[in-house]
Amino acid sequence: MAEFSKCLLVIAKSARMLAALAVRAGFEVVAVDCFADDDTRQIANQTYRVRSLAWDDIKLAVINARGRFRIADVLYGSGFETHPDSLMKLARDWRLLGNQADTFCRLQDKRDFFALLTRLAIPYPQVVFQAPTEAGEWLRKPWRGEGGLGVARLMESERRDASGEGYWQRYVDGIAMSALFVANGESALVVGWNRQWRANLGPDFEFVFAGVVGSVPIPSQVAQALRTVVAQLTAEYGLRGLNSLDFMRVPDGFQVLELNARVSASAQLYGDDLLVSHLRGSRGLPLDTVASAPMSRAMRNVFADRNLRIADNFCWPDWVADRPPGGAFIGAGQPICSIMAAGKNSGLAMLQLRRRLHILGTLLETGR
Repeated sequence: MAEFSKCLLVIAKSARMLAALAVRAGFEVVAVDCFADDDTRQIANQTYRVRSLAWDDIKLAVINARGRFRIADVLYGSGFETHPDSLMKLARDWRLLGNQADTFCRLQDKRDFFALLTRLAIPYPQVVFQAPTEAGEWLRKPWRGEGGLGVARLMESERRDASGEGYWQRYVDGIAMSALFVANGESALVVGWNRQWRANLGPDFEFVFAGVVGSVPIPSQVAQALRTVVAQLTAEYGLRGLNSLDFMRVPDGFQVLELNARVSASAQLYGDDLLVSHLRGSRGLPLDTVASAPMSRAMRNVFADRNLRIADNFCWPDWVADRPPGGAFIGAGQPICSIMAAGKNSGLAMLQLRRRLHILGTLLETGR
């Protein structure tokens, strides 16, 4: 697309997915992320590894990228939830693709978000901003977080301590799902419905995002109600580009959890033309009809159950992404890589995913 710079600065906690989408759409990429895995290094013209997305950690990489490459546009992903000030600083000198920084930052204000849901009569699990005294199961959530990091069950001792950091949300038993959608500031189109699952990596890490499967069927009346929610939130926030709405599927419908105002992991489960839709939405252009995916795709993050070192000559299957380089040390509980799978429906995609997880586990165990 001629109106955008030929080379994009792609920046996220993990930039591989966005870099791949950009390259398949015909762009060159300079990547800044916290892993610099082999996939990203092969895709990007240049990859900068940073400790975090805090401004002090990314500043030198950004300055270096600007000095070496002709870049005007920034494609950003996850990780700025905990560092929204970095996104604000990037927006001073670069053109952000997707939601503008002030929109993204507004969505980190949980009081504002849940007050809006209340005003719009959108269902969500009960939320309180002091440690709850009511009986029942509650989750403590950070003010700013992504991927389920920092979400934990409320301990009895916390009920007596109203000074805890974050907010509390009543636990809901249901199916964790999301709606991937593209918006242009005024209207929105749902790309697909996705089912998510979590990994329990210990205290404060019991609800870590572990994977997602796309093209999941849901009842038509629930789908229509959620499309209305997506339209309402798009209009209220002026959302642009790809976004995702997390919700719990419950017997009587759904309950909204949060809105991710950036490209989510589920974007890699659909067509390669999604980045074009993201760019069109970013510019407020009319939305093209998004074709349904011919197959259901799934991805799963693989976490280390112990400290391990990747063999120098380790041979990764071609269905593995986010591959660490040979010799890399992975600490217990840290992500190793991602597994990709596909099937005629979401059930078959998940079945293939489980088989591949078993195969990879055996390969890592034997060090081959």
